[in-house]
Parts: sequence; C-alpha cells; structure tokens
Amino acid sequence: MNKKTKITIGVAAIVLFGGLLSSCNSFCSNVDISHFLYAYDPLNNVYFNNTEDAYDYMEYTFKGQKDYNEGYYYTNDRIYFIGEDGKEYQVASHEDEVFKTYGNLTYIKPGNYFLKKASTSTDLSGNYNNISYIFGLNSFTKTINTTASAQGIILPSFSFFERADQILLDTMIDNISMYNDFGFEEHINLTSVKNITIENVTYEDLYGYTQKEYFNYLETKENAEILLGKESTNEGRKSIDGENVLIRVGGRNYSLTNNLGYLKFYNEENPKDYFENIKVISDKIALEIGIDQVVTENYLTLYKQNLEVKVNAVKTCITKEQGFYGYIKGNDGLNETVSIEAKASNFWNDWGKAFTKHGFLEGLLVYPISYLVDTFAHSFGMNGWGQIFSVLLVTVIVRILFMAITLPSTISQQKQQALQPELAKLQQKYPNSNTNDYEKQRLAQAQMALYKKHKVHPFLSLLTMIVQFPLFICVWNALAGSAALSSDAVLGLRLSDTIWNVLSSFSGWPGNPGWWTALVLILLMSGGQILSMLIPQWLNKKRMKSIEKTHANPTADSQAKTMKFVQWFMIIFTIILGFTLPSAMGVYWLAGSIFNILQSVIMHFIFTKKKEK
Repeated sequence: MNKKTKITIGVAAIVLFGGLLSSCNSFCSNVDISHFLYAYDPLNNVYFNNTEDAYDYMEYTFKGQKDYNEGYYYTNDRIYFIGEDGKEYQVASHEDEVFKTYGNLTYIKPGNYFLKKASTSTDLSGNYNNISYIFGLNSFTKTINTTASAQGIILPSFSFFERADQILLDTMIDNISMYNDFGFEEHINLTSVKNITIENVTYEDLYGYTQKEYFNYLETKENAEILLGKESTNEGRKSIDGENVLIRVGGRNYSLTNNLGYLKFYNEENPKDYFENIKVISDKIALEIGIDQVVTENYLTLYKQNLEVKVNAVKTCITKEQGFYGYIKGNDGLNETVSIEAKASNFWNDWGKAFTKHGFLEGLLVYPISYLVDTFAHSFGMNGWGQIFSVLLVTVIVRILFMAITLPSTISQQKQQALQPELAKLQQKYPNSNTNDYEKQRLAQAQMALYKKHKVHPFLSLLTMIVQFPLFICVWNALAGSAALSSDAVLGLRLSDTIWNVLSSFSGWPGNPGWWTALVLILLMSGGQILSMLIPQWLNKKRMKSIEKTHANPTADSQAKTMKFVQWFMIIFTIILGFTLPSAMGVYWLAGSIFNILQSVIMHFIFTKKKEK
C-alpha cells in the first residue's frame, strides 16, 4: 500500500469518524419540539378585539406590501374580498361577510383579498395591477399550499383552517391552569388568568401586547424588550411614539399563544407523535364541513416533511432556567424565541439521566459542557458578551482537561521534538534507508534505542488523536445545544448563527454589524489555527539549525511532506467547519489556538532549558 493510499484512507477515516460522532442526540424534550413546531406553524388567523382593529390590520398589511405605493390612491372602498360564491365584495360595506367573531374575538375571514389601484387620484374606477394578499393563513401554511398545488395535491379549504384555529383556541383556554407550571407568578396575575374564557379573552391575552404597540414596533423596531415582557413592571408609563402608554405586567413571553400554542402538536398520551392532534382535529372538522375540505393524506405527509426538516436540526435545548431562547433567524425580534424547559435544575440527578436517556458521550461530555456554558452565561449576564466570556472560560476548562488527559502524550511529543537534532544525525548516517532495507532496519533500531534512552513513546501520539475527535464532536454538540448561546448578540452576531449563513446574507449590508463581526471572527480563527500549526514548526526549525545537512535524505523529506500534508488538511478542514458550525465554535477554536500557541512556546523553553542543563 503506497503513501497516497494510506493518506487517503486516513483522511476518509477521520471524516467518517467525525460524521458518525456528529449524530449526537438532541436534548430537546417532546414539549420543546412541540414549541418549535408551533413557532413555525402558529395560529393561521390573527385575532382582534373589534372590527375596527381588524380593518386597521388589513390596511396596515396592504400598505406594507412591496408593490404598494401612493399610486394606489388608497381609500376605504378599495379593498375587495373574493367570496365563496366567486363574487367581489367591498370589505368596508360587507363587514358581515368579511369580519367574523369567535367568542369575544374578531378575525378576518380566511380568503384572498386584493387592493384595487385607481388610474388617477380623482378617478377611482380603475382596476389595474391589483395587490392581492391571503388573510387567515400564516406564512408557513402559504408555502405548503404553494408546494402542494405545484404537486397536484388537494388543499384543505379556508373553512378548515378557520375551524382548526377555533379548536386550538379552545384547547389553550381549557388548559390555562398550566400557567402554574411556568413560574410566572411574579409577572402575571394568575387569578385573572384562570378566569379567562373564550367569552372574555382579548388580543392582549393572546399576544401579550396591544395592537398599537405592535404596529409601533414594526415601524420603528424599538421597545422590543417591553413587548417581550423583559422590562414589564407593575407601575409607571413609558413613551412610545410620543405617547405615554402603560407598561403592562406580561408581554409576549407571557402570552397565551406563546406558552400554550404548543398544544397544537403535543399529545400527552403519545408525545412522540407530534401530528396526531392534527389528524384528530381534521377528522372532527370533516364531520362538520365534509371530508372533501379537510387535510388529505398526501397533504399531511408534505406538511410533516417540511416541518420535520425545520426542527430535526434544532438542538438548542440545554438550559438550567426555563425561559424563551432564540432559534428562528429573522428580522422580527418578537417572533424568534421559543419556550425551553429547564434541563439542569438538579445537575447531579440530571447528569445521570443524560447517560440513560441520550447516550454515553452525551452524558460524559455534552451535558456537563453545555451546563457550564449556560451557568456562566447567566452568571456573566445574558447580553451577548456574557455568552462570549462563557465560551472563553469553558474553552480554558476543556483545554486544561484535555491537556491533563494527554499530558503523557504531550511530554512524549515534546521530547521527540527535542530529539530532532539527534534523529537528523541518525538519518544522515543512513541516507539510503528509503530504498535500502538493511539501512532502513538499522535506522529503525537506532531510533528505537534513542527513544528508549530518553523515555520517548512515539505511539502515545495516538492518544491525542483518540481523545481529540470525540472531544471536538462533544464540544460542538454542547455549544450547539446550549440555549443561552441562541439568545442575544454581541456586535450584531449571535453565537448560535453559523458564520456562513451570516456572511452569505447581505441584508442591511454594509451597515449590518453582524456581517463584519462574523468576517473578523473567521479571519481571526483561521489565522489562529494556522499560527498554532506553524509556530511549533518554526521552533523546531530553530532547534535544527545546529544540524548541517550534508546530503539529501529521502526518508526525512518524505516524512516531512506527509506530515505537512496532514497538518494542512486538518487546518483547512477546521476552517471549513468554522464556516458551517455555530459561531460559538469559531470563538472556541480561536481561544483554543491561542492556548495551543502558549503551550507550544512554554514547552519549547522548558525542554530547551532542560537540554542546556
């Protein structure tokens, strides 16, 4: 077997080994997954306190479309609705057809609406380039319907989605006592919450803020902390858009939909079947409006596949404090967080469960590393920099642990490096060892004698490789699984985002600080990795200056080339991973490379001084 074949097999083994280990289990519970599913596919309808609010929302939505401009000469009679009879209805004059009520709530009847464009500001009779918009379906459902139509799959009727929402609302209100389990006593009035019924529930109960506050946020992207509930207080007022409004106890994070909406997918009797409730709801509605208007088997399959793709990769579920953590990448800071259950309320007890529930590596390393990240992040402050300091501190701890485990191997490697001048002399003594079997055997015997004399164990270097890869995969999964790293950003970059996703998006560029932070991080990480490889080589070359090379040595040259190839392959491989893995890994590798550089320099001087003595 030639050297190229050996190298190829070795590289393939490394990649395969890493790929197998990367399949570490997620710590997300069934409830967590249900929350994730609801975040992607929430209530299709938006519910309001009255018809006026519903119409304001409709008007605001149309004005927010990219094709809208003042050329539409907007007036109240320009919005139309396509009725079930196929006729056009003016929204303002047919409120009974367009705006429906369910209990105390008002909603826009699901369907296709459009805004007519007038030919001139005085002539409103024209009908050119209408803007259409489907109300009553969320963005995920619209995407599924588009895909299903392209594949010839029969779509559920608008009436199905309308009724399904009503059933989910009833389910949330029927289970409102579950608020006791969320630990929100300090933020909401549990007595008033328990008294909520479909007959008195409000927009604020469902979403946690008023419609006025929400519109203001969409226009200014300000006051998100208040709307989320992070800065809620019992008293005082705050100026929003020049007007004083009450800072309510509650907020989006304490609303009905974002805490109980997961019941759309969670079935207590069969928690692993996240789509059982959808089938039950569909069967129930089929009895009311007909089987031809509900979800078909093909539609449900497409629906499941698309949702599973989104949630299967989610791992940000390890936290010691139950709360809302970010996971959806978007421009709306109010809708990119999800409620995550606490996984580490009792570390020692939960650590034991990690072995039995998730696997050996998950219990041994993934869980404790992620626990440390989460603990340090909350201790330093969940403000972005707290997460950075957390990753740096965990990097130091992991590196010290790694160094302690591989200390015999490291000392042996350093001794071997210190013996390079002596090894070079032996290679000079047997210059034809690459082709002459006798010289090859004599060189091997001389090298082993030299290693034995100085107590060097060359095969101990395998220990580093054996430990390094599982540790790398476990650190990767621990950082990816930390809920704390998915929240807040430092210099515009959130540590759960991959550098590639950030750099490949030019939204807001060049003023987007996160883009530049990601670029600087990958450059620093790459530079650190390269230096951590080159500095030991430079130090070794400095030691080798005293050895004069009298003639060519094919064996030494061949070994050096092989070593360089492997080293550069690993560096390039690491840099590529740095683009595709969470940014937290970039911080980990940068700190790790600095640690390696310091270790190499310190060990070099220790052995140099020892040799001089």
